[in-house]
Parts: sequence; C-alpha cells; structure tokens
Amino acid sequence: MSLREFWEGRVERYREKVYLYFRDQKITYGELDRKANQVANGFLELGIRRGDRVCLLLSNRPEFLYVWFGLNKIGAIMVPINLALKEKEIFYILRHSEAKAIVLEKEEGDLFNKRMKKECPNLQNVIVLGDSLSEAIRFTTWLDRQEELLDPLPIGEEEDAVYVYTSGTTGIPKGVMLSHRTYTLTGESYAHMVGIEPEDRVMTANPLFHINAQAYSVMGSMAAGASLILIEKFSASKLWEQAKQYQATKLVLLLAIAHILYNRPESEKDRDHSVRKVIAGGAPKGHFRDFERRFGIRLQTIYSLTESPLAIMSPREGESKDGGLGLPMTHPDARIRNEVMILDKDGEVASPFTVGEIVIRNPAMMKGYFKDEILTSETVRSSWLYTGDSGFRDEEGYFFFTGRMKEIIRRKGENISALEVETVINRHPKVLESSVIGVPSPSGFGDEEVKAYVVLKSNEHLPYHELLKFLTQELAPFKIPRYLVYRTDLPKNTMGRVLKEVLRQESSDLMEEVFDREKER
Repeated sequence: MSLREFWEGRVERYREKVYLYFRDQKITYGELDRKANQVANGFLELGIRRGDRVCLLLSNRPEFLYVWFGLNKIGAIMVPINLALKEKEIFYILRHSEAKAIVLEKEEGDLFNKRMKKECPNLQNVIVLGDSLSEAIRFTTWLDRQEELLDPLPIGEEEDAVYVYTSGTTGIPKGVMLSHRTYTLTGESYAHMVGIEPEDRVMTANPLFHINAQAYSVMGSMAAGASLILIEKFSASKLWEQAKQYQATKLVLLLAIAHILYNRPESEKDRDHSVRKVIAGGAPKGHFRDFERRFGIRLQTIYSLTESPLAIMSPREGESKDGGLGLPMTHPDARIRNEVMILDKDGEVASPFTVGEIVIRNPAMMKGYFKDEILTSETVRSSWLYTGDSGFRDEEGYFFFTGRMKEIIRRKGENISALEVETVINRHPKVLESSVIGVPSPSGFGDEEVKAYVVLKSNEHLPYHELLKFLTQELAPFKIPRYLVYRTDLPKNTMGRVLKEVLRQESSDLMEEVFDREKER
C-alpha cells in the first residue's frame, strides 16, 4: 500500500475527527488531507514529478506534514534536513540529493536566497514560510491558489518516499532510501506493539525531521486512527503540564529526554497527567521500575535504526527487562515477518548470552543508500541488514545491546561520524592530530557521548574553550565532543593506525584529567 492510499483510507474513515493538536490549533483528518492536496497541486504546478526530491528545512509545525504528505501523494520524495546542521552540511545534502525545490522557514531564507541557485544547479524553486524573499515563493500565497482536490495517481508501495540523511563512517552523510512500504508497515507494527487505539492521543516533541517522529508518532497514530499532539520543542519543565493540557495518553520520547526527565527534582506534578504509557529508547540505567513508579506510567523501550525503523521493542504486555532492548517487533498481519539474529565472529547464529552483531531482516528495511551501491552491498547482505551494533540474546530470546562495531557514535538519537569530527578538529592550526570515540552516556541503553583525544603541535597552547568555539563553526551542536583530553601522543600500531580500542579501555576514567563541557556551562 502506498502512503497516499494509507492516508486517504484513514481520512475516509475519520474525516471529521481531530488528527493534529498543535498550539491552539485542532486540525481534522479531512483538513490535513485538503492541505496536502493543495501542496501536491502546487508542486505539480512547479514541475515536480514522481521521483523528484524536495528538501524540507522545517521545525515541528503542521506545514511539515502538509508538505510531506503532499509530496508523497504525487510520488515525489521528501528529504528532511536536520535543523542543527551547519551550512556546509545542508548544502551537501541539497547537492547530493539533486533536490529540485526546498521548503524552509523565514529565518533561513537569506542564506539560501544568496547561494542556492549558484551552488545547487538542480534547485529550481525556493519556498519560504513567511514573507517572500526575492526569487522565493511565499508558501501561504502559493498554497491558497491551489485546488483542494487532487487527481488520482497510482503509486507502488515499493517506490521511494523519503530520503533521510544520516552520518556515515566516512564522514559523508548517507541518504537512506525509505519506501512507502517502510512507513506503512512500521506505523501499523508500532500501533500494534504499543496498543494505540482510535481514542488515544499520542504526544511527541521529537523533531519531525527524524525517523523516530515520522515512523512512530505520525504513522503510528494515523495507523490507529488516533490523534497526534505535536509539541514544537521539548521542555523538561513543561512536558507533563503539556501532556495534561492536551489530555495525552501515549508519550513518545527519545532516550535522552527520558534521562533528563528522571534527573529533574521530584515533584507532586510528576503523576498529575493522563499519560498511561511512555515509549522511549529506555530509562536511566538501573532505574527502569523507578521511572515507571515515579511518573505513574508503563514504559516500553525501542531499538531501531534509520535503515530499519521496524526492529525491536519490549512487549506491549508482560515483563520488560531492565537494561534490555526487547523482542522483534511484530505486525498485526502474521504474514509480515520481522527477523532478528545475533551472528558470532564466524557469521553463525550465536548461542544465548554470546555477544555478536545484531542483524535484521524484514520488508520495511531501507532500499539502500542513495548513489552508493558499494556501501549498500556492504550493509545489506543476502537480504539481512548488518546493523554494526553488537549485542546478545538471553535464553528467552530477549535482546540486549553491548556496543558499536562501526566508527559511528549514536548520541541522543543522532548518528555521528567519528571521522567527521576528527577532520574538523584537525583543521585547527594548533592541532597535530586527534582521535574521537564514543563512550557510554550516563543515560545508558546504548546512548553515547563524544570524546576527543587531541595532540597539539609542539610548543602550542590551546584552551579547551577556544577549541570548542572553533568546532561550533562547522559542526552541528550534537556532534561537538562533550569530553576533551589533551595528550602528548596517541597509541598506534606498527602501521601508524590509532588504536581506538586502547583509548576505549582508558575511557573508564572519564573524570580524570578530562574536560567535560556539560559541567563547564
């Protein structure tokens, strides 16, 4: 089933029901569909056709959904861009995706108005939410002149729907190609695993440019015919108050947010809400039950990747194991199979409690990496997705995470290339070399922090704050190392390669002679 068929089927059934709560707006299924149709007609007017890519640089707001749904209704492809990325990273995605248009917010307009046409030869249209810039299209004016009805267009479920760019081991972002089927199957599976019903209100502050909010909050709520409460930006002090205000029943969090909530001082308002279930990457390590008792909820954990949003969750009912990932997600249609295995160093299925690589196979996996057949063939072998994550399963088939096998650091739901961070650090004129690793975050459950070991050139002095200021010019905030260590040299093998395993062994003494920017704020 294509996303257009999926959405329009829900609209036909729930047309007058409120789908989206945003600020003081209440947008019904029918209203959302009419706006999406107008956007679709607008893109057709601009010459956007099946298979064309359109970038979105938007925060959490209804227009994000209008544009996403509108594009997929005509077979075009949405390319969401992380708002934290810097100019260089944004322009790489624009060029690599060969985007023909971009939709962005007013405050970003000046940057693109000056450079886009020159640096992005495929880009034909810039659409701005807010006052129109020269040569830019004003979104509201453009939308208002479009018809609310859209001509039918058959779209296959295997066609590309969204390209999500995520960091790779080479430091160059990878465009993960996700099909219409990826989203429909994942949304249905998520609603089934969580137990979302039509009367539920699913609330999230997770960014819509992230696969988490797209595949789970949006698709999960729509699959169930439920309502979505979209929060513009996460606020730890306001979250439970917002949940009470909107009468949220299900709350979708990133792991880092769960950790932030738990570390706040306890309050009588911790249970003053209507939320019955929280779905997150986990709870603070060792405090799974404490988290549930304190906030008066049931916690479900989830493990997934952009390459396979349909992956592992703790069971909807029954016992969830503290520190565990869960079991393979199931779909309400038993014919849809999701298989997860642990492979040992010889590529054989590992016995219980033996650590190996987590591999996944299901029909909702990515189609591959855009314009990178080699990396695709390395990642997907014999229809199995090799995650690059290590773990084990117990005798009951419950999966546990133990670490990363690739040079990718996963922090607060984002993938970070160690090589990219090293390259930027090494550009500083006072730096001789560096090595970057991921170290366990205090939040546990596989979340990591970035730690950089830096060797300065002879007789140079570089205060930590000065280096951090340099890094902020080229790296998104989530990529900047939390921990910095200056050394006179780095451990290397006979070929001159840095022995990161040695650095990881040394990283257990994190607080010893280590600069922690979180504590220096």
